[in-house]
Amino acid sequence: MLLWAQEPANQPVPYTLADRDRLIRVETELTAFKEQYRQEMNAFREQYRQEMTILRDEISELRAQLVRMESRNDMQFYTLLTILVGFIAFLLWDRRKALAPAENKVAELQKDSEKLTRLVQSLREYARTHPDLAEILRQYELV
Repeated sequence: MLLWAQEPANQPVPYTLADRDRLIRVETELTAFKEQYRQEMNAFREQYRQEMTILRDEISELRAQLVRMESRNDMQFYTLLTILVGFIAFLLWDRRKALAPAENKVAELQKDSEKLTRLVQSLREYARTHPDLAEILRQYELV
């Protein structure tokens, strides 16, 4: 029974010249396809390398631009800081220059004040012996 069940599987498969020719055509087409695939892959790799080179160049250019911008920002910051310090120095100088006449006037008034104090003191002493002057000084509340 076993032998009888295996007998159809042992039958030879008809393989004709047309099958052999078809197999040869498939093999040549497969070889051509592999060659075309290799060429396309090589072209793709070359294009990828070129694009990556361009991208690297652009990235390095962007980095250079960033460095230049940072440098320019630093210069602008220091310029602004210098202008600010100069402005503050100018304000201090201008204030001192504006206050100098007032300080001179105050010094003069202090000298005059000392003279007036001595004058009033002298008038008080003189008023002790002269009652009419004492009366005048009392009117102005100097005694």
